[in-house]
Amino acid sequence: MLSVLAALSLAGSPLLVGTSDVDITPPEPLPLGGYTERGGRVMDPGGDRLHARALVVRRDPFRVAIVSVEILTIPESLRFEVVKRIPADVRLLLCATHTHCAPDSQMLNDRMTLSIPGIASFKRRWLTWYSDRIGEAINKALEVRPQPVSELDVESWRADLNRGRRKRAKPDQTASLVEAAKGAALLFEYAAHGTFYDSEENRTRGDWPGGVTALAPMALIGPIGDVSPRAPGLDKASGAEKVAAFWKAMAAGRTHAARRRDWEPKDSVGWGVEPIELGKPIPSPAATKAYSAFAQTLVTRFAPTSASVSVLRLGKLAIVGIPGEPTSVLGRRIGDFGHKLGLRDVLVLSHCNGWIGYILSGPDYDDGGYEATLSFYGRDEGDRVVKAAEAALHRAASP
Repeated sequence: MLSVLAALSLAGSPLLVGTSDVDITPPEPLPLGGYTERGGRVMDPGGDRLHARALVVRRDPFRVAIVSVEILTIPESLRFEVVKRIPADVRLLLCATHTHCAPDSQMLNDRMTLSIPGIASFKRRWLTWYSDRIGEAINKALEVRPQPVSELDVESWRADLNRGRRKRAKPDQTASLVEAAKGAALLFEYAAHGTFYDSEENRTRGDWPGGVTALAPMALIGPIGDVSPRAPGLDKASGAEKVAAFWKAMAAGRTHAARRRDWEPKDSVGWGVEPIELGKPIPSPAATKAYSAFAQTLVTRFAPTSASVSVLRLGKLAIVGIPGEPTSVLGRRIGDFGHKLGLRDVLVLSHCNGWIGYILSGPDYDDGGYEATLSFYGRDEGDRVVKAAEAALHRAASP
């Protein structure tokens, strides 16, 4: 994939935004993804409705669709099919909320054609079904009467609602809310896995990102490769109780938020894409230890051979889409680079436009553990992803 750059400087021109929300709750019982302990059994009735929420930002002729899908991951085959269903000029940030209580997204991975206990295999029917509905969400947001936006503000505050789960973790506890003029919220971003509900829950659940309508129409998740959610004082509570406590504490923290003006009509917008130098997928020492001779087969089925970092810039705000689960340390490196370019807010997203597994630094890779078993491209993968993100940021930030 070639590097792509698009930067526009239409002084005085407002942004136009359109939104939509499409129900993607499956019409029949399917196996849920995220916990192999479920053993592949189909979901129980009841639970939450699941959604694909789209936000289209345009400044003619520049159009970008930001999509939050209540699903575990975004296989590249899903992104490819969604792209075929929307206008060719629409750039895409297709993001999973990473809830562990949605139908297993490996059903949408056209490489997953073998049977692995606890993991669903590819089903063309469901790839088509999900692609149709996500495409519908984007096209609806394109078709609604757009609302002009004369300013973009970012509210941010510290929320002690996540925790590191590896020894090198340094969780980003910044909650970010992007708002249009007059306080109309567009999107919310925070770094935490969608795992308040454990493997015993076998109904559809949006987990904490599913409750985002309390603050904004959609949730985007930050660097979560080594970060879990936390509900203060409720370690033994139910998933629903933890989600409720999480949002209560998040709203309370907002009372101390700082607000910054990141875009106004005099500012430009930009877009940058940079391919990641992945190399050939290889099992990590941790994967070889855990899966023995099966490790190479597992890596081949999970790991794509190409992926890219995508960046949307709106004035001093950058949204950086990473196609996997970068650790907090790598996310901070990407954010720091953006700040050096003069950007005020850099939202680094996990699970955007693909999934290349856990993305670790070299020392983290050497530490092994569960995340390393799902790190597919060797010890320097994290550095190569950061390099691609820096290049995409530089392109998007160019005047």
